Amino acid sequence: MSQAKHDVKDKNQLLSLIKKYPAGIAAVDLKDAYPNVMDDLQALKASKHIWFLSNADSQEDIAYPNDFKGQIEVDDEFKSLFRDIDIPSDLLDVEKELQKIGLKPVMNTAQRRAAAQIQGVSNKPKQKKKKQEISKRTKLTNAHLPELFQNLNASSSRN
Repeated sequence: MSQAKHDVKDKNQLLSLIKKYPAGIAAVDLKDAYPNVMDDLQALKASKHIWFLSNADSQEDIAYPNDFKGQIEVDDEFKSLFRDIDIPSDLLDVEKELQKIGLKPVMNTAQRRAAAQIQGVSNKPKQKKKKQEISKRTKLTNAHLPELFQNLNASSSRN
């Protein structure tokens, strides 16, 4: 068994260690601490003492302490008021509403749209360029990659 990165013996010490890392600690760094550490991590997650998130880049789980101080209870009436607000989908309408209440919008959507039409900017996706075929010159400069030029040799021998 390899040497554990952190000297942790039980679930309470594990929770204390995770709380020392507000930016998160990798589960991989904890897995060798003691035999049931992964079960304890799942139990801490289930009891909402920690958050367990996966890092998209490295595909590893990271344990974050759950800070109960930042949690507040929001009244259901306030939530429904917030959800019932109708926000215009068009930015021009949003800018008009801002101007009605005396605020100046940061962007001028009308000018941006007019400039885009004048300059011929289209919303169409650009076409991809054709894949460049292997030429004889490439064959000469890349002699160290013979497997790339097998089809070139076959086509040049037919001519």
